[in-house]
Amino acid sequence: MEGSPRFHPQVGILLLAMRVGLTIASAVAGVALAGCGTKESAPEGRIRLRVWSMWSGDEEKVFEGVVAHYNRIQNRVWLENLGAVEDTKTLRAIVAGAPPDLFTLREPGYLAPLAANNALLPLDEWFHESGLREEDFVPASLNQGRYKGRLYSMPYLLDAGALFWNPDLFRQAGLDPKRPPRTLEEMLDYARRLTRFDPSGEIRVLGMRPPELMELIIAFGGQFVDPRTGAITADHPTNIEAARYYRALIDAMGGGRRVQAFTAGFGNEQGTNNPFFLGKIAMMFNGQWNPYWFQKYAPHVPYDVAPIPHPASKPHLARPTWIGQNMFCIPRESRHPREAWEFLVWAQSEEAQVLFADTMHGIPNIRKVLKNPRLRQPQNPNEVWKRGYAKFLDLVDSPNARFFPVTPVSTLYLHELTTAQDFIMSGSKTPEQALRDVQQRVFAEWKRWQ
Repeated sequence: MEGSPRFHPQVGILLLAMRVGLTIASAVAGVALAGCGTKESAPEGRIRLRVWSMWSGDEEKVFEGVVAHYNRIQNRVWLENLGAVEDTKTLRAIVAGAPPDLFTLREPGYLAPLAANNALLPLDEWFHESGLREEDFVPASLNQGRYKGRLYSMPYLLDAGALFWNPDLFRQAGLDPKRPPRTLEEMLDYARRLTRFDPSGEIRVLGMRPPELMELIIAFGGQFVDPRTGAITADHPTNIEAARYYRALIDAMGGGRRVQAFTAGFGNEQGTNNPFFLGKIAMMFNGQWNPYWFQKYAPHVPYDVAPIPHPASKPHLARPTWIGQNMFCIPRESRHPREAWEFLVWAQSEEAQVLFADTMHGIPNIRKVLKNPRLRQPQNPNEVWKRGYAKFLDLVDSPNARFFPVTPVSTLYLHELTTAQDFIMSGSKTPEQALRDVQQRVFAEWKRWQ
């Protein structure tokens, strides 16, 4: 569930093939064996339902537990999970006409191209027939699965972002360890005061891990696309304001060269080398899986969680957060689409939401489940992480919870925003020029889809 979307150029080739109706041999390579494995055969009389999921390692084991539970509580379908499937593999299978019955997308940016190419089943009719109600869902969860007004994916847990801070480092900087920055202006001041340098002038502690530019645009209330036309608006005035803030934040901590040199040595976040665990950063934006990581890898490191700050001049934007999700889709060529849909309906039940959230450390997408005491209250000393996690349960339904727009160029768009923030950090481009370049490149590609 963790991580930011990445851009895969080869996917563009596959999607282009879909757009023009070509059959390419390379799309077939590797697909024939993709559904084969060592999974237990379906019991006699049950329908074999193949699901390809993105999870690996411990997370795959967690989802396998969900699969095993589902197979125990009903007797018509036998769900078989092939884990650790990259999106590119799924796309090749779809192009080759050999998809699974159900699959996850790690990168939501692929949803719109697949939907635009008629590769996914629209789910609106089934949704309304099932008795599911939109008002029961965290709004961003369903909206993130829509393209041009139609529903093409269903959520099964969400991700959300918040501010983490180290109270000990606050205290050392003369800041109140119990009071995080509430506005972006305060955060800029805190980042300056928390950054410490060694005798040579190089950074020893970074006040704020540089956030993603996308996160700051959300916090500022920026606009990624025109809400009426869907046209790209990368250089919207509010986005430029957010980009200027990003540059000011980097300057407040010693400038691009020193920040880049310091962050280049950061280790893997999921492990004991996480820079926050090592006291190298005092604040960061990150997701709800972190409290569990703190308990597992660094139980003695102090931390607390608060909403991402908002602009002081825009109090109506308080409690912003970004939303991601575990996105399940049914391909048009699924052999058992109805059975796949039945699993997705069950995944919205309180039983299924708690089962997965309590072990995957994701956030329920059904609003009433956000209040479930099993998720909020530690049941034993091994669940102390729930105290930090529970704050995300309160945050995810914020009216200022936003997600990156569903558009055929989302993946390219995110890639270009990441490139832009690198240019801004290094000083190679001004915030205005960096976002104008994003606008030019992404708008040109968006026009090709019109």
